[in-house]
Amino acid sequence: MSPPPPNPDSFFRVGDRVVELKVHRLQWSSDHPENSLSALAECARERVIRAEIDLAMLRDHDFALLHDDRLEKRTTGRGQVSAAKAADLGRVRFKGTDERPALLSEFVAVLARAPYPRLVELDMKDQEPLPWARIEELARLVQPVKGRIVFGSPADWNLRRLLAVDRSLPVSLNPHSYIDFGERGGHLRRGAYGYQDAHPLARRRFTSAADYLRDRFGGVLRLVPGIREVHVRSRMFERMLEDLPEAADIFHSFDVKLDVWTLDAGTARWRERFARVVEGGVDIVTTNTAPALAAAGRELA
Repeated sequence: MSPPPPNPDSFFRVGDRVVELKVHRLQWSSDHPENSLSALAECARERVIRAEIDLAMLRDHDFALLHDDRLEKRTTGRGQVSAAKAADLGRVRFKGTDERPALLSEFVAVLARAPYPRLVELDMKDQEPLPWARIEELARLVQPVKGRIVFGSPADWNLRRLLAVDRSLPVSLNPHSYIDFGERGGHLRRGAYGYQDAHPLARRRFTSAADYLRDRFGGVLRLVPGIREVHVRSRMFERMLEDLPEAADIFHSFDVKLDVWTLDAGTARWRERFARVVEGGVDIVTTNTAPALAAAGRELA
């Protein structure tokens, strides 16, 4: 028996294009803790096309579905997530709930039993090079759902390590280790073309901003072979459209889908910003408010 069709509030059509809405940290209704198994179950019930979870390495084995680097930010625990053992997660709870944080192995088991979400981005939060043994463990853990996940990270070195272990693993790149816009207090200095960018050619203007963007991303997108998607901060893509209205073509020329993050209904000028990125050619919008964006997207059709 074929699975039921996806929820119409998890995508919309604009002309001949389909724009998919990726549920950020599994937050469909925001009635469940982010990155939790109860939130995953809701996404499955709601037949969500795309979702995203955060992934952080634990001290001994397995990986925690947590965004922050410290337990006390979202849970009743204390200390660095990287210093916690898998068994430690069983003793902490998300603040204000009776639910504990999940392990990647548990997530895989649940996802394997349900047809939705169809695709989940595993957003790797660790920036340091992961030990080879843990890379191999990570590759093994996702094997049952390999066709329904994509690893994402700004740490291109860890993505290359994953591919060295298993070339068939789906990977995607966040380019903001190299070029960014709109991050306050970011680690990159402001370059001559207006972006946060430490590249030597950004020290002064040599060409137009449009030509620079084409060349800069032409290099960044080659850092990891075979990437399927690129995750660009929404404010950066909006800035790119000012310099190059066909900026999405940079990514599409590499046969890479363009995902912008994170754009939510109710934020300042959200309708205007949403319309702009959709008209600019995005394939995916990451959001905490998918139903509201789907309704707004249908108005753009």
